[in-house]
Amino acid sequence: MLKLLAGMMGLTPVLLSAQATLASPILPGRCHMGTCWDSQFISKTVVDKTDRGTLYRVQIAHRSWPMESDPSDNFGEPQTNYVLCSTQKPAYIFESDGTVYAHLLNPGGDWFGYNQGDYPVYWATCHNFVGPNFFSDEMTEKARSLGYPLDLPSDQIELTKVTDILE
Repeated sequence: MLKLLAGMMGLTPVLLSAQATLASPILPGRCHMGTCWDSQFISKTVVDKTDRGTLYRVQIAHRSWPMESDPSDNFGEPQTNYVLCSTQKPAYIFESDGTVYAHLLNPGGDWFGYNQGDYPVYWATCHNFVGPNFFSDEMTEKARSLGYPLDLPSDQIELTKVTDILE
């Protein structure tokens, strides 16, 4: 397991092309309470573009495994979620039990356990960047250079529909 964690932390950053044409890169995950997980970035498609940002539909597959073992090569069925690329209102949007939620993000600033896993998908979707460390001083400077104010609210909100995030 130590090798896996060391490998996850020592990955060289990978850039994705504009349409994520790499062979479905694996986004760094984490281990917590005896379980590890990561995600495979399958695709992104523009849904809408406004002056507030670009809304993408993303296909992500997940896998998990016990901390004391190695991960399998198999990921679950891809799930469809959404990402709003915006320096004003960055967000990761998903549906759970019939309700649409948005995690409002603060790239380069504060993050919390509930939204920590959203950042790898956000950075891959919006800035073609795949890890390993999304919460370093280097990433804070990268976010600042991209125009993020670093003091955006981190929150979970409910939406009626995905495109409501653009309002």
